[in-house]
Amino acid sequence: MNRMIMAAILLVAATTGTAAQRVELAKLGSLELTFEPAVSVAVYPGQPVAAQVTFRRGEAFNVPSPGRVHQIEYLVEPGASVARSQPFAVLRGPEMHHFEMRFESSRALAAGAERRFNSNKPLYERKTISESQWLEISEQHYALQLEYEHMRHFFELVVSGDDDPDALTLAAPLAGVIHYSSADSGIEEGDSIALFVPRQAIRLELALPNVIGTEVVSVRTAECQLAIERVSAMTDGFFVQAWTQALPSSCGLRLGQQLLATPMVRTLDAYRVPRLAVFQLERESYVLVRNGETLTAIAVVLLGTQGDDYILRAASTLEAADVLTSSVSAVQGVLLGLGEE
Repeated sequence: MNRMIMAAILLVAATTGTAAQRVELAKLGSLELTFEPAVSVAVYPGQPVAAQVTFRRGEAFNVPSPGRVHQIEYLVEPGASVARSQPFAVLRGPEMHHFEMRFESSRALAAGAERRFNSNKPLYERKTISESQWLEISEQHYALQLEYEHMRHFFELVVSGDDDPDALTLAAPLAGVIHYSSADSGIEEGDSIALFVPRQAIRLELALPNVIGTEVVSVRTAECQLAIERVSAMTDGFFVQAWTQALPSSCGLRLGQQLLATPMVRTLDAYRVPRLAVFQLERESYVLVRNGETLTAIAVVLLGTQGDDYILRAASTLEAADVLTSSVSAVQGVLLGLGEE
């Protein structure tokens, strides 16, 4: 057959997504032909994506500052593991004495407001005081209680036995990994002194391509394989955020570490074949499948790689199919009409 005609036929087949090119085994003469079965796969490795060891917002315990702090001496490095009640920082400056005075003052004021609230409640219920008076008493009571609780939670972390009026030593509220960043200009009221991340909250966060986001069942790193636990319902451009299960200690990854992870993608119609079995015609990929005494070129789409194999989808099923893995280039030449009269 004329080569130009054959090439035109192959081009039409490629553009329609199928290939019906066949060659009789008897025409291949003494070519060495080796076959391997196409293996159906349920999961295949996608292209590596960037990932970071982190935690989801709200999973860490925050220790906020009750006021401005000019000097902090951290006793452990960021990312270190700490035990519950382990001293982790020393706050220094004259404001520490003010913190203690504010704590004692808030406790006394809250106690007085509670007594006033309790003594006036029966009067309000009997309508002997006005609505506006009771509202003022209630608002003051709850505001002072909130202030006291704020200071009480902070001073629950203060290590007792420190007689220095200008220093307060803080202890960890729970066991986990400490996370903080030093501020050259000090810490303002409400700023975080440190975050404490429970081990079971540390996980990988990664951005998955939208086209596979909901089909990724796990990710693989050099250290371990982790199941996907949650995928965001919102997209960010062409990507969607996902989080893995908590990192086991065997992974050996550190909080804040950035790395590449390979997503393992779920599929229903993919196969694994040796790379030697795949060849190109008119910028399309094909494999040669044995059907009795005939080889048929089947169009395929490459999804990824796995060792020496390709993961691919085919224009027709490859279930239980024998795929040619040797002399592929020679058969490709026969399909193109090379060597024919």
